[in-house]
Amino acid sequence: MKRILIISISAFLISCGSSDRNSEPEEVYDRNQFFVVNYEEILDQPAVVKLADIAYDVEYIQLETGDNCLLHTYADYYFTDEYIFVDNVYHILQFTRDGRFIKQIGKQGRGPGEIGLIRMLSVIDNEKLLVAQTNWARKLYYFSYEGEFLKSVTVPDIMKIRILPDHRQLFYSPPNWGMEDFVFSLRNSNGDTLSVTNNHYNWENKVGYASSVSYHLFTPFYEYGGIISMKYMYNDTVYHILADSILPEYLLNMGKFKLPDEYRVEVAGGGFELFRENSKNYRFAVSFEANDKLFIASQEYSKMEEDMQWNMIYDRRSGIGELVADNQGYPGEIINDIDGGADFWPRGTVNDSTLFVPLLPHQIIGEKNINEFSAKEALNHEKKTGFLDMVGTLNENDNPVLMIVRLK
Repeated sequence: MKRILIISISAFLISCGSSDRNSEPEEVYDRNQFFVVNYEEILDQPAVVKLADIAYDVEYIQLETGDNCLLHTYADYYFTDEYIFVDNVYHILQFTRDGRFIKQIGKQGRGPGEIGLIRMLSVIDNEKLLVAQTNWARKLYYFSYEGEFLKSVTVPDIMKIRILPDHRQLFYSPPNWGMEDFVFSLRNSNGDTLSVTNNHYNWENKVGYASSVSYHLFTPFYEYGGIISMKYMYNDTVYHILADSILPEYLLNMGKFKLPDEYRVEVAGGGFELFRENSKNYRFAVSFEANDKLFIASQEYSKMEEDMQWNMIYDRRSGIGELVADNQGYPGEIINDIDGGADFWPRGTVNDSTLFVPLLPHQIIGEKNINEFSAKEALNHEKKTGFLDMVGTLNENDNPVLMIVRLK
């Protein structure tokens, strides 16, 4: 019997694609023009970036806290005009856009209609549908926004399946066994294959099981301008969907930081300790787009406990990128000079021009944090007062606060 060993590694930030795109860029450039982002060159361009340089507004959504709506550490967030849906690992939580809890959709278990564990949540806003890819049942469970269980569809054992608004299926199948044919596959609603990205590296699995490593920072999909883009963790190429084809869009050229294929945990075997040793000084990167800018985050494979990130902003039109740095020139986050609150690096998008990050209460409460925020310069003193007042209402057991940033 085949066994899959999955080594899960927690990291704080993930670049998570939003399910709804309400505002499109004024001018949509030719996305068929392939380009290269040179990671090593951008590392040599550190810059202090202030929030007011790229954004005109920041607000906070306090997600209601209660025994029936406590958020999991690895919750993922999806925004529509009316709601915030949270993939809460074992079920779906629905909130209003101002953070009021509405209902839980689905429940934990392995019986009919019970989710068990969500591998991927798709939000089909034009039909008010939620599609949960379940782990144990190998099915897609369809729910209405009202929480009604509608149907289940049996699917192959694929790592992640994203359902598109027209009900095409996008498969993400990272090659864990060595001889997989594809990494991404686009299929129509009947399951017929339309396009694939091939697995270009094969190896012979000699141990009889497949190891895998995952990071919460990494997510394979994002959406911008109504177009889905995708990337494999080990691969530098970002692809996108145009019509019924998966095409290369741009290259995140990692240079000397790219992990050699033979060092992948799946290839080398030997478990995580060997992988950790092999992967020293190599990094993976993830990206997503908003306002024609790529927000690129990267980490070393082997140093999760340090939570060290190199954050970059790359202007797609000008081809210029910069490493986000603190005042000492070290890799950092965007300095919040609008209200003087927590510094910012986005986890994902609300729409094409709006970013978000969940702030955990322990990151912003307490005397030390309050003193730092109080002493920090802010362009909008009214917003600063509002932020400090909000922080004063929180306790460490509350749900995260969503920091919403609207780009210029």
